[in-house]
Amino acid sequence: MEGTRRDLPFAVLVASFFGFAKAAFLGFMGLIGLLSWEDVTEPWGIGALVLAALFAIASWALLRGSRVARTVLAGLALAGGGIALVYVFVGPTSAIGPSLVTAGMAAALIWLLYGPRGSREYFGS
Repeated sequence: MEGTRRDLPFAVLVASFFGFAKAAFLGFMGLIGLLSWEDVTEPWGIGALVLAALFAIASWALLRGSRVARTVLAGLALAGGGIALVYVFVGPTSAIGPSLVTAGMAAALIWLLYGPRGSREYFGS
């Protein structure tokens, strides 16, 4: 007998789109980092590609209803938002605005995963 299929809430769909967009961006930046490996003083391409893979896998699993993916995606967003907030204070003045936007987007992603009733019901929490 086939189990009942749960409808995907809009908030979870949007959260997965955020994750896929972040994966695409980080993947693109990782490729740039690999292509310019010899020209930069601190190679970062591999790290960006690893993060892109984590975001892509977690976003895909999120669409499948995985609670682990929900936690991983929220953890990645929390880490990224925390790093962005630190960068507000230690980075150059020109980075304040983008860092605040990055932190705000991370907070929005966490809210989409844990705030709306549909998200909580979908993951059974």
